[in-house]
Amino acid sequence: MSRYKSYYGRKKLRRLKTVLILLLAAGLVALCVFVLPDYITYSEDGLSINLPFLAWMVRRPAPSPAPPLNSVLVVVPPEPSVPDEPSPSPSPTPRRNPEQVRALFLPLTLLGDTDELEAIRGRALDDGINMLALEYKDVRGTIVNDSLLAAALEVLSDPALTLTAVISACADSTVPYGPHAEWAVKHISGVNFKDNLDRRWLNLYLPEVRGFVVSVTLAAYEAGFDRVLLTCVGFPHSSGASQINYNGSDLTVGPVNAVNALLTDLRSAAGDRPLDVWLFEDTYNEGVFETAGQDLAAFTDTFDLMFVSLPDDVTSMEKPFIPIIPSGGAGGGLKPELSEQGFMLYNGQGKYFKPAEANYGSPSRN
Repeated sequence: MSRYKSYYGRKKLRRLKTVLILLLAAGLVALCVFVLPDYITYSEDGLSINLPFLAWMVRRPAPSPAPPLNSVLVVVPPEPSVPDEPSPSPSPTPRRNPEQVRALFLPLTLLGDTDELEAIRGRALDDGINMLALEYKDVRGTIVNDSLLAAALEVLSDPALTLTAVISACADSTVPYGPHAEWAVKHISGVNFKDNLDRRWLNLYLPEVRGFVVSVTLAAYEAGFDRVLLTCVGFPHSSGASQINYNGSDLTVGPVNAVNALLTDLRSAAGDRPLDVWLFEDTYNEGVFETAGQDLAAFTDTFDLMFVSLPDDVTSMEKPFIPIIPSGGAGGGLKPELSEQGFMLYNGQGKYFKPAEANYGSPSRN
């Protein structure tokens, strides 16, 4: 009898261990499905998981004074501030718009490879490109390291090339996990809202966010850029936008008025320096894109050049609109009417391509 009881007791213990293991596995699955997605960031280097409560356990090495090629560093932008007086223009010809924009987009990840940038500069000049649009702050909130940027601007500098800083104004996946996490647009569940392109957004109802966007814009001018091109200016507008929580912001202001307040601050701070924008396609088509907060009339008054992804069925645009044309697909080259109007060639991976290799169809960036 004692042997039976001893065996039976061990059998119950094994069952208990099995139940505990199953419960632990179920808990981990629930964590991965319902909690972790908001803390996962995807990039060209793979994915990373950023859990705030584990941050204190990780000892991060100090950044190297000489970053390797093709590396970018996340830096803390200056504290948001809107100057009382517009900063003086460093250019002797303020708000000078080229008669014909022939621009080439360069992603932030290219800025560490000076050899590649030098090759791109030579090819661009040979192909008649007169503007290089360098990503200064991307949709993940990454800002290029100062020394890396200075080296890139030195390599790309040429009298025949206008250097434009491309800044993601409101799409930002870094600030929502930093010391100003309250600036983020939230989901009604309380986590950071993420749109269908895996982007987090900043809440433009907050004056602090407007000040932050202005500060980053001014920093780009001070870094040595001739112009600034802002993308993602406004509110998230993809499917799921109805599930947004703006953390007690006064929504009676309305998205258009909130964005217009930013435009006023930007134009005042930029002064006579050239300031451009990449419009949402719905703004170009409809005139007012209420959900995103873009009013074409206000944008026309604020910005010097307005870029827009070329719709599939459009073969020409009137100034001041500049079509953005991607590479890939069948190519076929630029249509003559677009070549006369001006254009920006866009490839998100930074692969160089000639105007003759342009394709038609909208890039999904903005």
